[in-house]
Amino acid sequence: MSAELRFRRNAILLWAAQFISVAGDALFLPCLAWLASATGDRESLVGLAVFLAFLPYLLLGPIAGAWVDRTDRRRVMVLSDLLRALLLLGLPVLAALWGGVSFALIVGVGFLLATFSTPFLPARDALLPTLIGKRSLPRWNAVMQTSGQLAMVLGLGLGGLLLGLGDPEDEVGSIVRVLQIDGATYVVSAILLALIVLPKSERPAAHRTHLLRDAREGLAYGLKDPLVGGLLLLTALDNLAIMGPAIVGAQVLVEREFELGAGAYAWFEGCMAVGMVLGSLILARFGARWSMRKVVLWGMVMDGLTYLPYIWLDDYALSLLVIVLHGVFIPLIVVGRTSLIQRHVPADRHGKVFALVSITVVGMTALSAAASGWIAEVGGPRILFAGAGVFGALCGVAGFFLWSYREPPAADA
Repeated sequence: MSAELRFRRNAILLWAAQFISVAGDALFLPCLAWLASATGDRESLVGLAVFLAFLPYLLLGPIAGAWVDRTDRRRVMVLSDLLRALLLLGLPVLAALWGGVSFALIVGVGFLLATFSTPFLPARDALLPTLIGKRSLPRWNAVMQTSGQLAMVLGLGLGGLLLGLGDPEDEVGSIVRVLQIDGATYVVSAILLALIVLPKSERPAAHRTHLLRDAREGLAYGLKDPLVGGLLLLTALDNLAIMGPAIVGAQVLVEREFELGAGAYAWFEGCMAVGMVLGSLILARFGARWSMRKVVLWGMVMDGLTYLPYIWLDDYALSLLVIVLHGVFIPLIVVGRTSLIQRHVPADRHGKVFALVSITVVGMTALSAAASGWIAEVGGPRILFAGAGVFGALCGVAGFFLWSYREPPAADA
C-alpha cells in the first residue's frame, strides 16, 4: 500500500473511531451529574461525584503518558475502549450485585471509567502527527476537533431525545440504558482503531528505563520547558475557573433555576457542542494564518466573558443561544494548545506531555467541579457563573503579559 493510500485509510479510521466513540460518550458526564443528583440529592454531592470520577487522571496521568511513549499508541487506545465498553455494558449486572443504583456505585463506575480513559487522549494526540504526515497540524487538529464536536452534538441530541422519552417514574433506569449505548460505541471504536496499520519504522523502540523513571522525566521536562510550562499553568487556572460551572453549574441551573429535567440538561450541553463545532470550523478555515499563542489566550478571555450573561438570564431558550456562543471559543484553546505542543515537543515525548495536559485539564476539572458544587449550594448557580466568568477571562489577559516565548514556526504548513 502506498504512503498516500495508507495515510487516507488510517486518517479515515481514526476519524471514524473518534466520531463514534465521542457520540456515545457525549452523555457520560451529564448522566453522571444527574445520577449523582438523583441518588445524593445535594449540589455538593454532584460536585464530589464529578471530582472523584476524574481523580484517576491526577493519580495516573504521568505513568499513562510514559506508557504511551513506550508502546503501540493504537493498541493503547484499543485496550482503553474495550475496558470502558466492558464496564458500561455490564452496568446493569453491577447494579444487581450492588443492590441497585446508588451514589457509591455511580462514583465507583465513574472512577473506573476515568482510570481506563487516562491513556486514551495522550495516545490519540501523540498518534495524530504520525498519521497525517506533513499535513498542517492546526488544520488537522481543527478537523479532529470539529468531528468530535459534531459527534457530541449528535450524541447529546440523541441522548436528550432518549432521556425525554424515558419513563419519568424510572429516570435512573433510563439514564443507565443510555450509558449502555455509550458502552456499545466503545466496541465499534475499538474495532476501527484495530484496523489502523502503522509501518514498523513508526513503532516505538524498546525502552530499557523503568516506567516510573520515564514518568518523572516527562514531568520534569514539562515543568521546565517555557512553552509547555506556561501552557500548563494557564490551562490549570482557566479550567479551575471554567469547567466546574460547565458541568455542575449547568446541571444546577437547568434543574433548580429553570426547573427542567435531564433531557433539557442534555440539550443545554448539546448547544455548547454546536458552538464548539462552529469554532472548530473557523479554525480549520483560517487557523493556519494565526498565531496559536494569541488564539489560545483570546479563547480564554472570551471563554470567560461569555459566562457573564448567566448572572441575569432567566429564559431557558436564551440560555441555549448564549451557551452556543460560549462554545465557539473553546476550540481556540484546545486546538491552539495541541498544535503548539505538536510543533514544539519532540515526537518521543508527545505521550508524556499530552498526559500532563490531560492531568491539568481533567484534574482541574475535578477540583473545579468539587468547588462548584459547594458554591452552587451556598450561593446559587448565578454567583458561580459570575465568578467563573471573571476569573477565566483574567487568565487570558494575564497570559498576554506574563507568558512570552518565541513561537515555533509552522514547519509543515
